[in-house]
Amino acid sequence: MSGYDDTHLADLIREAHRDTHLAVPLSRIIAARPRRRVGLAVAAAAAVLVCVVLFGTAWVLLGGQPIGLQPALPSESAVPPGKPPRPSSSATTALGRCADFARPELAAAGMTELPPLRFEREVVPGGLRLLIYADDERNVACWLAAEQHSVEVDQSNLTTDMDPAHPPGRLSNASANWGSNPAAAYTFGRVPDGTTRVEVHFPGGVVRQAALQGEWYLLTGTGEDSYAFSEITKIVAVTPGGRQELPVLHG
Repeated sequence: MSGYDDTHLADLIREAHRDTHLAVPLSRIIAARPRRRVGLAVAAAAAVLVCVVLFGTAWVLLGGQPIGLQPALPSESAVPPGKPPRPSSSATTALGRCADFARPELAAAGMTELPPLRFEREVVPGGLRLLIYADDERNVACWLAAEQHSVEVDQSNLTTDMDPAHPPGRLSNASANWGSNPAAAYTFGRVPDGTTRVEVHFPGGVVRQAALQGEWYLLTGTGEDSYAFSEITKIVAVTPGGRQELPVLHG
């Protein structure tokens, strides 16, 4: 043993007796290593199988749709419908067209039919016609242009602070406009019994006489003249008993 120091000799002794002091001989541990690899492989295969089963279940529940992809856009039939198309008419007369065009507006207002016709005017020759329907409580204005139309129920957009109802025996008013192309407007209402003339007063002392038909009156304007309808100050009914005035409020 000459030539070896104590440390080296201790290492040689430990190496020679290493199997003696192990709880499990080293040879058994070494022989068991391949089995551990097999066990790990089996465990990995089992994990893959579980993933496949879960993937297949998800596929079935989602109707076969690939996982992680965005759902397909709804078909055209599933898209909520938008605003319904404007009503059309095959009628050849203004009365027939208004009756057709007014159906959805009347239904929305809880009405089943148009009130009696009070006025029909060609506001712009060959370009714009106005029909006014009214009873004690409602009024309907039907505008007919060459390619457009508008039906307004209880509309009085130029007198926003006034009630457009028309009780018998009283002076009433409703005023509205068509808009542009062409610009047009009207003022309309009911008068007391025996009225012989209806005056429409504008700012600056301007007075225009409305058409009178039975208990109802109407005045229309086009172009620049129609703009002043938003500034009407009052309606005056001339009766055998005197003048009755209705101030016009514009909100």
